[in-house]
Amino acid sequence: MKFQITTLSLFFIALFFLASCGDDNAVATTDLAGHWEIQSATRDGEPTTTMEGMYFDFSEDGQLLTNMTGTEEAYDYELDGEAILQRGGPIEADFLIESFTEGELILTTELRRKKFRMVLRQPAE
Repeated sequence: MKFQITTLSLFFIALFFLASCGDDNAVATTDLAGHWEIQSATRDGEPTTTMEGMYFDFSEDGQLLTNMTGTEEAYDYELDGEAILQRGGPIEADFLIESFTEGELILTTELRRKKFRMVLRQPAE
């Protein structure tokens, strides 16, 4: 009987710790805020230069400026788990956050049936 109580207690303690651990790697709007420039990109796994000079300017209030269409345009964006949802402009897109470290953001998306992977960096101030 004592073994069952100890095992059950350990189980609930472990369950409590697992439940209390949030996603410490989740990206917040404060993390994204700022100017991000594309350093390299691939389209369907092959390097592409069509995105040279492209940038994203994220604000903490959910606004996004980007020149992905060739001219600067404003969008709304929101974070949904590991995705950035770009809405309210000519191109609506869902960007999956493949990796985020201080100063580097790697996004993937599909546009017009093409798969893109973009490595973005914040320029040194």
